[in-house]
Amino acid sequence: MPRITVAGRATQSHPAERGTVQVLVSFAGERRADVVARSEQAHASLVEQAKDAVAGGAATWWGADQVAAFPYDEWIKPSAHEDQIKVRRFRTNAAIHVKFADFAALSSWVGAVSLEPGVTIRSIDWALTEAHRDRVVAEVRAAAALDAVTRAQAYADALGLGPVRLTALYEDGLRPHIGSGGAPGPGVAMRAAAGGGGNGGGFELQPDDIDVTAVVTADFEAGATI
Repeated sequence: MPRITVAGRATQSHPAERGTVQVLVSFAGERRADVVARSEQAHASLVEQAKDAVAGGAATWWGADQVAAFPYDEWIKPSAHEDQIKVRRFRTNAAIHVKFADFAALSSWVGAVSLEPGVTIRSIDWALTEAHRDRVVAEVRAAAALDAVTRAQAYADALGLGPVRLTALYEDGLRPHIGSGGAPGPGVAMRAAAGGGGNGGGFELQPDDIDVTAVVTADFEAGATI
């Protein structure tokens, strides 16, 4: 029987439901104890704010899982008439992540903490809730498989080959000897641009929708008896 190989694809777009702010606290100086103390103070303030946001319902989760403290050498020129000298300095970095459900509160918080010494807003990652994401993934997988069947039958009908019968189906990137067609993981890709949502105090942010895409390839035999 003739064999038909097709790709199936489906995408759904949904508004972002969570925004995770990635914050870095970083200080540098010549006295290690002073640098560490300033970093601890700023970090403690942000942690307390994160806890308050979760307790008040504006955020659903916070985490602080990375700290680094290290010396480094910096070359400085004391004056225009002096040679450069090497100075030993110290730096601390500490990361904090806060996942917001209230985007207006997220916007206000980002605006406020951006003014605090030593604080850098590294990014905002947008996502669906886990339960909603799982439902959407299941739906786009089913739709991608149906799209493959529809494509294969359309080719068979155009060639007068009759009904088609599935013989193999592969998620994107799993077909032997063939690379991925674009999804970063097997079968399903999600895309959300960095940005924000909400207004009021702070930055006015508006995130892109979250795109959830499923891609499959499938082999069919044409002229099958149904």
